[in-house]
Amino acid sequence: MKGNKAFKFINLVIIFVCISSFLSMIPTTINLIAGGGGVFTSYMHKEKFVIEDEFYKSRAFDNNLISYLVSVTSGTVGGQDKDLSDKDKNNIEETRKYSRETLKEISNLNYFIINKDTGEIYTNTECKTAEEFQSKYRGECDVKISSNNYNVSYSKIFNNNEYKDSNVTGELGYVMQLRNGDIYMSIPKDFEQAPGIYDRIYEMKNDFNREIVYVKIILATLGTSLLLGIISTFLYKRSKVELFDKDSLWLKLSKFIPLELYIVGIICALVFLMQSVDYYYDMLSSFTFGFLGIGFICTVFYIFNKQINSYDNKLDFFKTTLIYRVFKFSKKIFVKTLKLTKSVPLSKRIIGLAIVCIVVNLFLMMFAISDYNPLFAIIGAVSTIGGFTYYILKKLWYLSYIMDGTQKIKNGDVHHKLKLIGEDNFTTLADNINNIRDGLDKAIDNQLKSERMKSELITNVSHDLKTPLTSIINYVELIKKEEDISPEYLKDYINVLDSKSKRLKILIEDLFEASKASSGNIELNMERIDITQLLRQSIGEMEEKLSEANLDLKVNVPDEKVYIRADGRRLYRVLENLLSNISKYSLSNTRVYIDIIQVNDKVRLTMKNISSYELNFDPQEIMERFKRADESRNTEGSGLGLAIARDLVNLQGGNFDIDIDGDLFKSIVEFQLMN
Repeated sequence: MKGNKAFKFINLVIIFVCISSFLSMIPTTINLIAGGGGVFTSYMHKEKFVIEDEFYKSRAFDNNLISYLVSVTSGTVGGQDKDLSDKDKNNIEETRKYSRETLKEISNLNYFIINKDTGEIYTNTECKTAEEFQSKYRGECDVKISSNNYNVSYSKIFNNNEYKDSNVTGELGYVMQLRNGDIYMSIPKDFEQAPGIYDRIYEMKNDFNREIVYVKIILATLGTSLLLGIISTFLYKRSKVELFDKDSLWLKLSKFIPLELYIVGIICALVFLMQSVDYYYDMLSSFTFGFLGIGFICTVFYIFNKQINSYDNKLDFFKTTLIYRVFKFSKKIFVKTLKLTKSVPLSKRIIGLAIVCIVVNLFLMMFAISDYNPLFAIIGAVSTIGGFTYYILKKLWYLSYIMDGTQKIKNGDVHHKLKLIGEDNFTTLADNINNIRDGLDKAIDNQLKSERMKSELITNVSHDLKTPLTSIINYVELIKKEEDISPEYLKDYINVLDSKSKRLKILIEDLFEASKASSGNIELNMERIDITQLLRQSIGEMEEKLSEANLDLKVNVPDEKVYIRADGRRLYRVLENLLSNISKYSLSNTRVYIDIIQVNDKVRLTMKNISSYELNFDPQEIMERFKRADESRNTEGSGLGLAIARDLVNLQGGNFDIDIDGDLFKSIVEFQLMN
């Protein structure tokens, strides 16, 4: 078994090596192209595009070396135009000087340069003419570059073969500094680098030969890695042995590696890959960087995959991260500290924070004085004082929030709940207020439930009493129609029975309507109503009772119609109850004032009368059910009239109020004015 595991592990390593070798060709190729692709065939040999092992056919020679040499040689005899400014002439002179100094450092080159515009010649030979130079100097490669009004042509001879291109302006025109002129260059055979001098020709040829060797080695490695990779992959897949199971020691050890270390490894590998595409390095260095970077990435991803798959819950892997471990440890310390500070009162906590701020600021001031760095002390002081101020303001904000919430509960919003923030005295206060709110809410719910049950009980009892009472009233009516009732005093009994049963019927009807009005169980037919007309109609209906009470009505209403939105039948009942109260409880031979006025966008109906009884009660108390001004209850009435009026007005969106001033009793009904 161990042998099978070792064999599979070797195959895995070979696979990683082969993948790294194969994929590292990508950055190596990028590096090769970015560096000018010197090993490829140049533009002078367009019939093929291959990796060229002949230096004088390569891009290293035509694209790189010749471009450089043309730039330098053409600059040695740059034109002296008479129309040029002094500044341009100085620049040309500097270029000529620099070019000639540069050419002196190239020992393996014979050159002859002619500026046809000025006739100037510059050469490192004794030749006087171009023909003499061409006949006398025959080297390994002879080059001629001609410029005709900046149209550049290029020819070269090596290995007894001549290669020409009459238009290489696109390739060499940007480096040519002669408008009209010829450049002759001859590279000697079997040249060597002169001691102590950097010779660009020698170095470029030497680099080319080395890169050709690298290319051949890399291509051979690529082919070998591809073949070995296929074989190793086949053998790896064929082996059924689990290389790293869940109980593997190596896998257990890998769990101690935090995720951040994997990320750092990937970043390092990416740095290697970035270096591999940097054309500053040669092909071998580029290949090496790419190989190491890709190999490291493959290894990291393989270990990462094995490690994350070893968890039943994949999210548990992130618990191995360094951030999670630090967070967990910090949370543990924070919770312990919080538990210790919970028992400390808020005032002591604030004092403790203030002492800490003072100590920190003193330390920062001493440090700043010793280090002559006041900016550090200022920043530290602002940070500590700002943090302390933020803490105080946060607590004050929470206190203000609690006070606002308490005000809302006080104003009737018993369902408002305070948020519990933090763990301090204010939090305890907010929690206590919430508990009080919950208790108050339950008490109100119980009260509403009790009121609803009482209303339902009254409604049901009233309904059940109506049927037998109706029968009693009907039978009394039938008895009254009998003519031969004897003895005679029975007629008086029947009249009393008739009177009391009818009063009981009225009481039950009032009780039934009061119950419905207080519970809101009434259908309303809201419409546009002229309240002045409805008032006159109500007074007309009650005129007889008001006259019997010897009351003088003073009605003050607008001449024009005043419209409100209400239920006509229910509002008539309100006016009937109020006028009925006036007829029952007003002092005889007094005046009753009834006014309708407009106050802004409201319509106010006011009824004022002098009471025949002492008004020694609260205005709100008289509006409660069964409450009567006549405590002896000698007068007719159920004590429900004002309660019914109040509930009916409120249901229609109006406002009903009572005002008492001595013996003056005032009823006020207010509705929204309709245009």
